[in-house]
Amino acid sequence: MFHLDKEKFRVGMRTIKSGVAVGFCVLLFKLLDRGSPMLAGLAAVFALREDCKQSLHHGIRRVGGNAVAGILGVTLIAVKDFLGLDFSVDFFGTIIAIIILIMVCNILDMSSAIVGATATFLVVFYNIDNNEKTVYAIQRVLDTVIGASIAIGVNYLLPGAPQAPSEN
Repeated sequence: MFHLDKEKFRVGMRTIKSGVAVGFCVLLFKLLDRGSPMLAGLAAVFALREDCKQSLHHGIRRVGGNAVAGILGVTLIAVKDFLGLDFSVDFFGTIIAIIILIMVCNILDMSSAIVGATATFLVVFYNIDNNEKTVYAIQRVLDTVIGASIAIGVNYLLPGAPQAPSEN
């Protein structure tokens, strides 16, 4: 028999803060005519934690991981352009870049950023036009800074009791 647990329908403060942080990303991007707020919104949700200290911790790691990923993606593109080897660099270069990315994130104590950094690398390397990759990588890191900063600000401005770990 299907049973509804009323506790699962509870809207906690962290959920409200997440919605507000993403809303502020949307507003800022609209005011700045900056394009899609998607990446900043994701960064805000990923960075928003129980308190400002945890949000700052996760925000810094997310920005760092995306910076490393962007650098690796742009570097691999330069290697590919220099060598003129498409599939070989795509195949072997991606393997090596992902290994380096994970190692660097672990060395820099940013293991919580590995998944997002890997997504950034793959998007930069495979989904963006060659002539826009460097600009996109920089914009992706900047969007992450914006989203994480908004999350930290919202967490500071809307304090609340820490929520249960199962929320968000």
